[in-house]
Amino acid sequence: MRRFHAPDVAMGSYLLGPDEARHLGQVLRAKPGDFVELADGRGAVFSAEVVSVGKREALLQVGMPECFPVPTPRLTLWVSPTKHTDRFEWFLEKACECGISSIQPIWTTRSERRVEKRERWQRTLVEAMKQSRRAWLPELQPAMGLSEALHALPAGETWLGLAHCPVPEHPEWSRQALQEALPVGRDALLAIGPEGDFTPQEIEAFAERGFAPVTFGSHRLRTETAALYAVQAFHILNATP
Repeated sequence: MRRFHAPDVAMGSYLLGPDEARHLGQVLRAKPGDFVELADGRGAVFSAEVVSVGKREALLQVGMPECFPVPTPRLTLWVSPTKHTDRFEWFLEKACECGISSIQPIWTTRSERRVEKRERWQRTLVEAMKQSRRAWLPELQPAMGLSEALHALPAGETWLGLAHCPVPEHPEWSRQALQEALPVGRDALLAIGPEGDFTPQEIEAFAERGFAPVTFGSHRLRTETAALYAVQAFHILNATP
């Protein structure tokens, strides 16, 4: 059954908005009596019957929802958007499919592109949520500078990790393999830098806030590859037997 995003859906009569209605009518050629699913992105998935389909809206009759609990533990990634936005959007799509909970775009000293395309990024996540049949839409936080993000970091029990390349200025700093450092059954926040990596000063700032330095191995990964590697590692370690 095809799934649509309806953040304000409720039981009873419901009007599907222009974009989703256009897809329902013109692409899927749905007719009255057909059934679809509506996901609000917050754990509720509703079965709905098509009543009528127009060019800019569709009327549906919505039934009882099936509710899914918040996936735990949660993984949050701080990621510096790549110079080519299609690479960052690829990461958003795949990370959503793999089960990421929250994404915080950050601007760093070496960020090559500081253009936030929040609406486009949000659409990418919504499409990935529908395609992968997830009930929860990952949180996309507003982009912010690294110093601002570190200052706003809340106190709590979340494990903090920092992925970076070797720092010649601090050869005594040791990095633990990600799969050994990640805790099992505990929320985690992992920061991944831009294509030029974090500066030594930024790494020191992370260390002052208690971030544990980690490595993904001997190969140098692109930002979006490293970010997706982290999502997969986290969920493999926390997979339910």
